[in-house]
Amino acid sequence: MVYSGGKRIRPLTHYYFGRIINPDYNEWDSIGAIGELIHSASLLHDDVIDNSDMRRGKKTLHVLYGNKKIILGGDFLLACGLEYLSRLKMGFVLLPVFTRVIQNLAIAEILQMEYEANPEITKEIYETIILGKTADLFSAMTESAAIMNHLDQKSVLLFKEQGKKMGRIFQIRDDYLDYFSSEKELGKSLYLDYKRGLITYPLLLLKEKMNKIEKKELFQNWKDPEIRQKHLNLTLELLNKYRIQKEIANEIEREIFVIIDFIKLQKSKQIVEKEELIYTIQNLVVRIEA
Repeated sequence: MVYSGGKRIRPLTHYYFGRIINPDYNEWDSIGAIGELIHSASLLHDDVIDNSDMRRGKKTLHVLYGNKKIILGGDFLLACGLEYLSRLKMGFVLLPVFTRVIQNLAIAEILQMEYEANPEITKEIYETIILGKTADLFSAMTESAAIMNHLDQKSVLLFKEQGKKMGRIFQIRDDYLDYFSSEKELGKSLYLDYKRGLITYPLLLLKEKMNKIEKKELFQNWKDPEIRQKHLNLTLELLNKYRIQKEIANEIEREIFVIIDFIKLQKSKQIVEKEELIYTIQNLVVRIEA
């Protein structure tokens, strides 16, 4: 995991928000490390549960070392994160934040397994899944930045909400790119969620717009991988017909600028960090070629 080449966006989120609140904040590395340990543990567990063979162009660890070792390895990383948290000066205050994240991760994984290849999934269930799998750890990063800098409860909740929005957009963007990107840009094959039968955000929006005939044609034999693969072109045609790409791109852009407006409102002396954070978030906007 150390050499996986990830962007470390969760620790960076904590760093930037912490320094925007307090220019002298210097405990960001400890909290960022805890967030990254939890995230790395979730990736190890994810790859086993999803039976993924590759991550970032490399063989997944469970392929190399077996499921049992990697599940235990993920558990070990979670324990390391909580043990490190217990040694921090304000660890007891942050403990409910990070245990909530771990609990929601487990709930999300169970829900995703239950609704894999199930077209009956609703938007509400999807939102619960992405809250647990992605958004809540982002919210923990911003929430803990506010807590560590002794903000009042109202401000803590505001910072928590910005992190939640960031994590949600991060996941929706990932769902978007699986359908509306290129293998070169994405660095992996397209339509991986579709091949697994996962109903992600593009298909959830499509479900709301299709007529009964189209729904029946697309979802009647959804659980059959061979039939589902034959319907891929139909799915892409329907996504195009109902302009799902543009709808999601517009939503991502709107939500990103809500977060940016929040950052701009913060009375911070750390102008460089503020500008870097805004630039990083702006890069999450997806562009549609004319």
